Amino acid sequence: MRAAVAAALALLSLGVAGCSSESDRPDPADAPDAALSEAADVAWSPCDGLDAAQVTRLAGERMAEQTGSADQPRCAFTPVTEGGPAFDVNYLWFDGGLDEAWRSMGRVQGRVSRIDVPGADAARLVVHARRSAVLVSGFVQTGGLVQSVNAVQLRPYDEQQVVAATRGLLAALVKAAPERP
Repeated sequence: MRAAVAAALALLSLGVAGCSSESDRPDPADAPDAALSEAADVAWSPCDGLDAAQVTRLAGERMAEQTGSADQPRCAFTPVTEGGPAFDVNYLWFDGGLDEAWRSMGRVQGRVSRIDVPGADAARLVVHARRSAVLVSGFVQTGGLVQSVNAVQLRPYDEQQVVAATRGLLAALVKAAPERP
């Protein structure tokens, strides 16, 4: 079961990661501040503004934080017990903004909506509910920073809960977003 969740989350992340390229990744020397992220000893990570307790409250289930390593930082939250939702958080510095990043992704499956996230310049939510799983992707822009949350939960799932948790994570990301130097 956990392998299936991980595989579904990886596939969802690949679809979103297609809008980023190696040149979009910031040089660690250009990081918003000099303090290292506790998450994986990188200059900054979206996980800096999140923790398992906060995501547990949003998801309604106990979550564990996965931060990766200095070589391969990661910001993901996985269920402690089998059957819960899993969340993967990514980002890219993109001066074109969310609209341009969105156009570069091509066709996206699911219900797409523009949403309001306090403090965000722009935000979108994609919900793709299928018989076997619900996939939710949220995108939020603050300045030149575009952050994404990819969520997946296998059946039986609570679509409204996964959507609400994703929206809550987007709001938390906006509050903790650094300013690009």
